[in-house]
Amino acid sequence: MNKIHLIQNNGFHWFKNDTISVKGCFFDDKNNFYEKSDLLDYFKSVKTKADLIDKITEANGIFTVIIKIKDIIMIASDTSRIFPLFYSFQKNSLFISDDIVFLKTNLKISVINKQSETEFNSAAHTIGNKTLLKNIYQTQSNEFLIFQNNKLINQQFFFSYSTNKLNPAPYESLKSQAIQVFEETFKRLIISLQNRPVILPLSGGYDSRLIALMLKKHNYTNVICFTFGKKNNFETENSKKTAEALNFKWLFIEYSKELINNYIETESFKEYVHFAGKYSSMPFLQEYFAVKYLKDNNLIAENSVFIPGHSGDLLGGSQLIKVVSENLKPSGISNLIVKKKFFYNSISDSEKPEIKKAVKNSLLSFNPDYQKDIPYSVFEDYDIKEKLTKFIFNSTSVFNFFGFEQRFPYWDKKMLCFFKNVPFEYKKMKLLYDDVLKNHFFKSFNLNFEKEIQSSLFSVSVQKIKNRIKPILPFVFRKQFLIKNDWKNYEAITNQMLFSMKKNNLPVDSKIKKYNEIIIRWYLLFIKGLIK
Repeated sequence: MNKIHLIQNNGFHWFKNDTISVKGCFFDDKNNFYEKSDLLDYFKSVKTKADLIDKITEANGIFTVIIKIKDIIMIASDTSRIFPLFYSFQKNSLFISDDIVFLKTNLKISVINKQSETEFNSAAHTIGNKTLLKNIYQTQSNEFLIFQNNKLINQQFFFSYSTNKLNPAPYESLKSQAIQVFEETFKRLIISLQNRPVILPLSGGYDSRLIALMLKKHNYTNVICFTFGKKNNFETENSKKTAEALNFKWLFIEYSKELINNYIETESFKEYVHFAGKYSSMPFLQEYFAVKYLKDNNLIAENSVFIPGHSGDLLGGSQLIKVVSENLKPSGISNLIVKKKFFYNSISDSEKPEIKKAVKNSLLSFNPDYQKDIPYSVFEDYDIKEKLTKFIFNSTSVFNFFGFEQRFPYWDKKMLCFFKNVPFEYKKMKLLYDDVLKNHFFKSFNLNFEKEIQSSLFSVSVQKIKNRIKPILPFVFRKQFLIKNDWKNYEAITNQMLFSMKKNNLPVDSKIKKYNEIIIRWYLLFIKGLIK
């Protein structure tokens, strides 16, 4: 027996018939756009595994699909995996849901997976298909699953960002190709919006600025930009300048004491924590207060679409030099991942071997022949399937929680396929990416500013030195670094979590390296029922 319970209809809705359940929106290879009930038409011809692989490989957008054919169930999700599914095997039965709390409650599962807890405590998410609950698993980025007779009989990944073949074109030709990819991607984005209001989280950086520019360039004017955090924070100046230059409405939501006070006691926040955390990811707080404020004060329409700038900088090459060297060897990939991606709460020497083993298992699961690909691209692929999917993209579930849809223009499949094959020398310090944005797009709209929030080779080198020094500094100095860079007012936000832990007589370690460490600890206590 198998039971499928699809409950979450916030923002995007499930569309179903007797054999298909699907949600999302995407384009096919001919640039036909599919959403809502059209999604069922797209998948209606699927009869076999090969049919479904063809369809999901072609689909360019965000989606999760379930197809039942007799005793077979097939599941697949896109790169962002913004609509994860959870499954469990109990007494020869298969249970699938988009709500892990539903499975936990109805299957009476409460045992925490200790290995997952160790991973989560340091990475802010679990690894692979594990969740924080024993015997409940999650779907992964670009994963294709087949169940038959209530058993998992096939697991594979249908898209990878890792590569063994780089684009040989000269630099000027690559620039022209990049410009064309950006233009075509944003044309698709605008088609997908269907004339609905756009809400743009506009930072001071490049990624969201380009989104604003391209909307203006293509005469999409129903746009509201917003920025949030402490008053006069460093993101505000360039964000406001961008909106004014493009004649878009701009809102600033101050993360004041009045706005965030006592949030942790509200039922809305507790519901959000379950919705966003999913027993597998740290619930992101960054946009929570801003989106809630916009909705509660009727500042945005109910059919609005949010467009965050995730994660153009990674495509450009932000991980290269900062984190990954061109000289990385296949044998060093897993060690580098453990070193660079598990940096919140410290891992003990006894815990490291199991985490490294889990990382290696994920690499082999993503691609058994990963050692044949270019090592830095394997690292990027892992980063996309793990941190970006479960941490960065999952953070946008805040939009769904409040009933809105989102789009990810930088995760257009054509964009991914282009940038994954750009040579290292042009990704280093985001050379090609920033060149195209600054000298082709921003220049024509006068959107290059004197004070830019961009890294230089020198600043990266200085930051690496700081990162080595910070852990050995007295806590009072580390605290000063935290407060100085706290433009989101996370000090005040996480202090309420510390108070909550103290109130429940739970151990509190306030000597942190990053505010997220407090959120991670609080969440782990919350899901164990220790926060009342």
